[in-house]
Amino acid sequence: MIDIRIFTAEPGTIELVIYARLRVNAFSIHRTSFEEELRSLQQFVSDQSLGVLLVAKDDSEPIGTCLMVESEFEPNHDVAPWLTGLFIVPEHRNEGAGSILVRAIEDQARQRGFSRLNLYTSEATGFYARLGWSIADRTNWRGVDAALMVREL
Repeated sequence: MIDIRIFTAEPGTIELVIYARLRVNAFSIHRTSFEEELRSLQQFVSDQSLGVLLVAKDDSEPIGTCLMVESEFEPNHDVAPWLTGLFIVPEHRNEGAGSILVRAIEDQARQRGFSRLNLYTSEATGFYARLGWSIADRTNWRGVDAALMVREL
């Protein structure tokens, strides 16, 4: 059994380098370079007033990440805030880290006074539904059929 702990990402840490590389490889829809992604993440975590990047670790090894952001890239829906970028390294999937990260982002949204959280997904509607999320709309986002899902907090 693994011991999953959640941390808030800080500027200049190795987790940002790891996450930038994972994000570029996992989310090709963003069409960005590693350098651009790392620069963007460094800027994002430098001011957490509008969002947060959380890192899941097993011991000291980063195994996953998730963000809460004020706005999604070119959203088809004018709502805020967004859960985005949930990623668990393949060898640690189905161990609970994804659920723990989603719950931690939900807690971050509540602590900031939000009563609703949004996300887009093209493949994980069942995962989020099991966590209490519901489909609010279907859309085509950047050429990908996706569901807008919401979670009342």
